[in-house]
Amino acid sequence: MAALVSIVTRTLGRPCVADAAASVAAQTYRPLEWVVVDASGNGVDVPAAGDVPVRVVSTGAPMLRSVAGNAGFGGVSGRRLAILDDDDLLMPTFVERLSAALDAHPQAGVAYGNVRVETDRPDVAGLYAFEYSELLLLRRNLFPPNAALVDAALVRERGISFDTGLDVLEDWDFWLQASSHAPFVHVREVLAIYRLWLSGSGVWAIDAPEAPPSMRSDEATVRRRYADRRQAAEARHLELTAAARRLEAEGRVAEAARAWMAAHEHFHYDPEPVRAYARIAWSVGEVRAARATLEGALALMPNDATLKRDYASLLARLGEPAP
Repeated sequence: MAALVSIVTRTLGRPCVADAAASVAAQTYRPLEWVVVDASGNGVDVPAAGDVPVRVVSTGAPMLRSVAGNAGFGGVSGRRLAILDDDDLLMPTFVERLSAALDAHPQAGVAYGNVRVETDRPDVAGLYAFEYSELLLLRRNLFPPNAALVDAALVRERGISFDTGLDVLEDWDFWLQASSHAPFVHVREVLAIYRLWLSGSGVWAIDAPEAPPSMRSDEATVRRRYADRRQAAEARHLELTAAARRLEAEGRVAEAARAWMAAHEHFHYDPEPVRAYARIAWSVGEVRAARATLEGALALMPNDATLKRDYASLLARLGEPAP
């Protein structure tokens, strides 16, 4: 039988909660339940979500983001859960695609998709579409709360939760907790929408000069908390690249290619491993592999000058014009 999925929505009762309700109702997956957290404490009018049962969680008092999130987790019955704040949206296949990914990867604890960022200007948008690695997650938050479907055992049995001492970036801390217990799976499709102009957290402007000091303090707290893990992951990447260089220098081509690919899988956003792998592939006549490797890397790092140069050189050797 399909796993029950709980969608948790934190709301102050803004009108946009009706959009969240429609987003839940439109899911192609069943069974679902919608757990709505009244973060205002004053009671909220919760619209129907089609045939999806709705449960309202309230303490009768106002709740900040992290407290409201934990209250929602405490009210879920599902084997898997998702976070959909009232200002964001899920694509209709969100639960279906991410639940299938978790079914296909039983060891994984989190499956996430790409998220389109919408603003109040139709000509200004963005996209969260990061390949997963622990090192990258330790360096930065990879996606907003509505990107992922989570195995609820991480909350019930492993005890991960939102840190109520954080006013922002509580989701980044949550993902980092989860990553210490189980792998993540990336589904390379746009499965959610982050509506920036409705966001009340302001975290998207954390690097702006006018950002409140409390935001920077929360960011520093998260970075400090995971500093040891980040340093260990950085050291591991250096070890992998050093081993690959040594193997290539010794002429052990096949082993070097595997070592460079291991370094790439550890951290997708370092151009050296893919450049080296493409160089080896070209040297042994695997032209298509060399080209595909560079094209895939450029899709992730389109502004990297070294990748652009290597790709242009490869095309020149093939007699093709530079892009």
